[in-house]
This record gives sequence, C-alpha cells and structure tokens, in this order.
Amino acid sequence: MKNMKIKQEHFIDYIRKNKTDHKEYIRIIRMIIKHADAVCFTIKPFLDTVDEFYHSIWSAMRFSVLDYGYAESAIDEAGKKSCMILLRTDYELYDFMQNRKNLFDFGQEDPYFGFALENPAFIKDGEVFCYTISHEEICLVTKSVYEQLCKISECIF
Repeated sequence: MKNMKIKQEHFIDYIRKNKTDHKEYIRIIRMIIKHADAVCFTIKPFLDTVDEFYHSIWSAMRFSVLDYGYAESAIDEAGKKSCMILLRTDYELYDFMQNRKNLFDFGQEDPYFGFALENPAFIKDGEVFCYTISHEEICLVTKSVYEQLCKISECIF
C-alpha cells in the first residue's frame, strides 16, 4: 500500500456547529463521497490479514476493498506507518457512512477480531482532499471542497 498523498492545496478546519444533526451529516457525506474515488480508513490496532476484515462486522464492504497494508496515513508523522484499508466508493461504503451519527462516529470495535475503523481520508485522483481525526473531532478539507460544503451546510468561518 502506498503512503497517502495529501493534495497540495490549503486545508481548512471544517467543524460543524451541531455535530449531531443527522440530516446535515447526510448532506455533507453525500457530497464528499460523490467527489471521492476512494476512502482510506486507519485500522486500530491492526489487521493480521485482510481476511479478518472480510469476516468482521464490516464484511458487507469486503468487495469494496482496493488495498490494505501499512503506510503513512494523512495524520502520521513522517516515517511512521499505520495499518490501513482502502475502499472504493460504492453503495456498501455509502451505506456504512450514512449509518454513522456524524463524521467522527468511528469507535465501534469488531467484537471477535478487536479492531476498529478510524480517521477516514477521502481521496480523489490519488490525493487526499478531506480527512478526519475521529477522537479529536477534527475534519480538514481543501479550500475548494470547503466552499462546496458551505453551499449545502452552515459554515462557521
């Protein structure tokens, strides 16, 4: 798996005033997924094999897997690698994302394998244009995506 390539554009903190408004979240995630080619999740703590993902509580997305392995994520320090899984933007991924409460609702752990999906990074043409840091409830987007989001949702900047 390749290291994530961050889009060379200014990133803006995009934090909504009301993170629990599900209708607003659906509008936002729909726009972001339509723009994305793929979504990469950090796996915490790690996968021994991709088969663990195929048999986990996220097995509905097993046919969405494009790649998995260790690489630098959007939030890793230089030289540090995380276990990640890259998924295509298809119906199964959209269904999974729309069933989250918000962009930061990634704490559920598979009860058998003991791993969780965290910090989704949305990718277009091989570059990250939006990523989240789940535990800190931070979402960063490129300026161009931020401007599109402001058209469909209330911005605080």
